[in-house]
Amino acid sequence: MSDTPCLVVDLDRTLLMGDSLHEQLIQGFFSNPLLLFMCFFSLLRGRAAFKKAVATNFAIDANTVPIREPFLTWLREKRAHGSELHLCTAAHQSIAGSIADRLGLFDSVIGSIDINLKGQSKADHLVRMFPGGFVYAGDSHADLAVWKQSQGIVLVGTTASVERAARELGKPIEASFPAERFCIRDWLRAIRIHHWAKNALIFIPLLLGHDWNNLRGIVTTLLGFPILLLLVSSTYLINDLADLSSDRAHWSKCHRPIASGRISVFTAFCVGIGGIITALLLGFFVAVPFGIALSSYLAITLAYSFGLKQVPLLDIFIIAFLFTLRVIMGTVLAGQHYSEWLLAFSMVFFFSLAAAKRHTELLRTLAKGGVAARGYRAEDTIVTAIFGIATGVSSTLILALYFTEDSFQSATYHRPAALWIMPLLVSILIGRIWLLAQRGEMRDDPVSFVLRDRSMLGLGLVGAAAFLLAL
Repeated sequence: MSDTPCLVVDLDRTLLMGDSLHEQLIQGFFSNPLLLFMCFFSLLRGRAAFKKAVATNFAIDANTVPIREPFLTWLREKRAHGSELHLCTAAHQSIAGSIADRLGLFDSVIGSIDINLKGQSKADHLVRMFPGGFVYAGDSHADLAVWKQSQGIVLVGTTASVERAARELGKPIEASFPAERFCIRDWLRAIRIHHWAKNALIFIPLLLGHDWNNLRGIVTTLLGFPILLLLVSSTYLINDLADLSSDRAHWSKCHRPIASGRISVFTAFCVGIGGIITALLLGFFVAVPFGIALSSYLAITLAYSFGLKQVPLLDIFIIAFLFTLRVIMGTVLAGQHYSEWLLAFSMVFFFSLAAAKRHTELLRTLAKGGVAARGYRAEDTIVTAIFGIATGVSSTLILALYFTEDSFQSATYHRPAALWIMPLLVSILIGRIWLLAQRGEMRDDPVSFVLRDRSMLGLGLVGAAAFLLAL
């Protein structure tokens, strides 16, 4: 052994961006919540027994879990200069071993087996293991007990209070790797603020109803909109947690804030659950039917996240129905009568857009040499194209019937003939989306694409002008 003190590295929130136990708990919550619940009974035998039970049933993917890259680069440099590196963590031995195997850096790996190696227990263990002294890299208040026994300190992702307490120990600070600063942009991406415009569908019944004297309907719709945004954004967080493993293995989704570790899974889970509960309570307060519709949206979204997204075509149907459910919410809030034609148009139109999204994902995954996922196979691209194009064409027919059987019967429109341009515009929209999807040039979610593409916005302006002319 060299005269240079060994460098001992902590795992959770030090070498890893997050906490391995939290990762396992999230995985268990979505994959087998009953088995996860049973694991909690092992807490009666202590934390080490609990971690063993969780690790036995819910192992994380060591190849994709986010690592602190700047710190890892520094460790490799230390290794290249002859330093001994040892991994010591309160995480279960199997978890620590899998991470160590991935990196191939450490001379030994020490994890919790019979004793929870955290705080003073870890400090005592390291003193016995390295009587010649050691330098320790950690991040939390629990690591202060270890730093008291160490010859040097490496600060990794510490809070200001932990760093201050560590420096007060009077030990040399070998290196410091500041925690990533809170970035509001990451949260805006995680809650999909760029998708908020989709929820404007809630205003469609109010606009088509032309009941501008219905002050109550206008007010409740305006109140319901931010509540819907809260619920939808919260479910996005939960859905990202459910997709954590697949997102990390995906060529582009691995850069999402939660998948990349910039937002911890524990924080995302708490914010998501808190947002869902708040939205439901506010929804029932505004209107009981609206609260029921929100609850239905939540139930379907969770069913989708927990497994229905793995069923080909059914996943597309669910996405289309969730869009249509927004229209139903708007109908409830505005106090309007349901239009079967409008709901039918919404279902087939958004089925076509959702199919275009799945079709594009399949083509791009296969083009990059990946394997199709979510129950789809390589040859299924023809099926998604057929169903998507067929429903898109059908939506134009249903829209024409909607005008004939519903809108034209209303005395609201003085020049209803102007509305006949709408089916033509929808046909152009569907055609452009599917042309780009088949070419693999659809760079965004089709609904978001409609809201951003200049050609689509131009069609929207023409449609808006026709609508105003018809009044």
